[in-house]
This record gives sequence, C-alpha cells and structure tokens, in this order.
Amino acid sequence: MTRSWKLSREAALWRRLDPVQATRIMADCYGEGAGAEVLLRAFLEERDRNPVAVRFWLRVHALLNR
Repeated sequence: MTRSWKLSREAALWRRLDPVQATRIMADCYGEGAGAEVLLRAFLEERDRNPVAVRFWLRVHALLNR
C-alpha cells in the first residue's frame, strides 16, 4: 500500500492545527463538501494505521456537524 497521503506537501500542516482551526479551514475551502473531505482524510489515515490522525479528523467532522 502506498502512503501518498503521508508524503503530501500539506500533511505536516494539519499536524500543527487544532481541530477548531482545521474545521474553519475545511469549511472555507470545501463548503458543503467539507464533511465528505474530512471523512475521506480520516479513512486514508485509517488505511495508514494512524489512530491519532483518525481521531483528529473525526473530531473535525463532529465540529462541522454541530
């Protein structure tokens, strides 16, 4: 399995944000599709066996749906 997500230019950026900041950025960038984008990122992190990142993206998803 490739780990392209880990090697992407922006992967390190998300590690420096808190879920509230990431929620705002995702909503601004993706609008109504932000929830789907966040779940995709959580799925990719799950495939890469990174539970900390999965929890981060699921927290962002929860904040988007408040």
